[in-house]
Amino acid sequence: MNAELDAAVLEFQDAPEAGTDVRNPYCRHNDIHAFCPYSPEQEAFSKSNAFETFFGGAAGPGKTVILLNEGLRQVDNIGYRAIFFRRTYDELDQVIEMSHETFPLVGGRFNKSQHLWRFPYRAKSASANIIRASEMGASYKLAYCERDVHKYRYQGRAYAYIAWDEITQYPNPSVYLYLFLRCRPLWQGHQVRCYIRAASNPGGPGHSWVKERFIDNREPGRYYLEIVEDEVTGKQRSYLRQFIPATLDSNDILMQTTQYETALLAYPDPELRRAMRHGHWDIAAGVMFSELREAIHRVPASPPLDWTNKEIVIDWGYNDYCHVLWIEATSGVGEPMRARVYRELVVREKTGAMVGQMIAERTHTDERITRIVCDTQAWSSIGGEPSPAEEMMPRLKVRGWTLTKAIKGPGSRVRGWQTLHTWFYPFRKGGPLLTISDNCRVLWRQMTSLARGIEPHDVEELEPHQEDHGADALRYWAQMRPRPAMPTGAEMLEHDPDLDKLLDQRSYQEAKDRRVREITRQSGFPAVKVQTVYKPKPPRVRSPWALSG
Repeated sequence: MNAELDAAVLEFQDAPEAGTDVRNPYCRHNDIHAFCPYSPEQEAFSKSNAFETFFGGAAGPGKTVILLNEGLRQVDNIGYRAIFFRRTYDELDQVIEMSHETFPLVGGRFNKSQHLWRFPYRAKSASANIIRASEMGASYKLAYCERDVHKYRYQGRAYAYIAWDEITQYPNPSVYLYLFLRCRPLWQGHQVRCYIRAASNPGGPGHSWVKERFIDNREPGRYYLEIVEDEVTGKQRSYLRQFIPATLDSNDILMQTTQYETALLAYPDPELRRAMRHGHWDIAAGVMFSELREAIHRVPASPPLDWTNKEIVIDWGYNDYCHVLWIEATSGVGEPMRARVYRELVVREKTGAMVGQMIAERTHTDERITRIVCDTQAWSSIGGEPSPAEEMMPRLKVRGWTLTKAIKGPGSRVRGWQTLHTWFYPFRKGGPLLTISDNCRVLWRQMTSLARGIEPHDVEELEPHQEDHGADALRYWAQMRPRPAMPTGAEMLEHDPDLDKLLDQRSYQEAKDRRVREITRQSGFPAVKVQTVYKPKPPRVRSPWALSG
């Protein structure tokens, strides 16, 4: 113990003193210059030829600084416009501080009220060898876009470089994709490269859609060709997308002092600890339904069974999304009831009549629909006009269906989420009682990314301003039936799917100890004491694909 303490003290004493400059090992310049990448991953990000590149993973590899300074690449071009986004205004503080380190070195002048850097265009006069500055030079805006409606502030704007920092803080891709429309040169005829860059750690409200867009089924560092098509002319165009993983081990400057790594490893949540230290994207920290696991809760799409009871649930929206789910369930006689979401419909700006027609067309004639549950908001009318529910009725009555109002009232949302937790509980014989087909992509993305409330909001509720229409529809369905019984303690311990899937022995042991304590609390039988064994820390290994210095 004393030897370990002495080693820790020496390690702390060997750290660079405050104010000491640490040389960038990848810098090839001998003179004063604005910025150089200081890791193989940063260099790969800087040299990426993709239109859309995502730099994501662990904390500490310099994602924000490379994302910010990448926008300086074309400030010598007249009419060049760049923009850097964080989600909220308060998050821009440190970004502004970082910009003052390098932007003045390339002639930048900061407008504090507009959060705008201007770079005067310097051109040689035709008649004399002199430099004249013009205010029509480049500009670089540091901006925020907190809510969906804020994206319309940038309608009609043009930006050659669009950067998104901590992109997982956006619960859905709506704002991110809308700015694709703004990625263009300000003045025609000028040779300006237009492209989009993003960076983030795992976790956050938008973890799921970012992971689906950049991480899933993609090899790090590889270019992927994305095909887009004009629906009117049928013309196809293509662009490149790339994911570059960010690792703390690649940052030699930061790793020269071990205090930051120590701080990461000291974080108590093992899920976030793995995400922030090693950049693992298969985490569920901070989300409402952290029990969801793709291996057991997401099943292959298939037609519904003939003998199951089938229901349709609707979360109504016109200006916002209308989300419709088709769910089949067993009778529950003699064994626990099991259910599956086998189809979804997500539309926007459709009338009640149109939604009713779409539901009827998508439901096969041999599907025995026993009930259609609809959001009570669909019964609201404006100016005496028929409500959306009343508009739906004629289309549904043709098939012999009627609408049932969803259960709403004080505390109904929290009770609904708690009921869904019971349906999704994974530690059961035969697996969870409720699964989702893999053709219901929007629902799965929402359920795996919805963030739990953070104080002062209710921790048993969702954090506000999230895309939760599919989750609400599923909640309506769960509230219309009895809450399933929790499994026994012995059943939970026997069918725990996590104990053999964790990445290292230390996390395995933590999960096992935590599970034993949980079972003891819920079931009342004594816990088994398990001796803790720690696995030695593996040596640091650079990413094999990364560019060499």
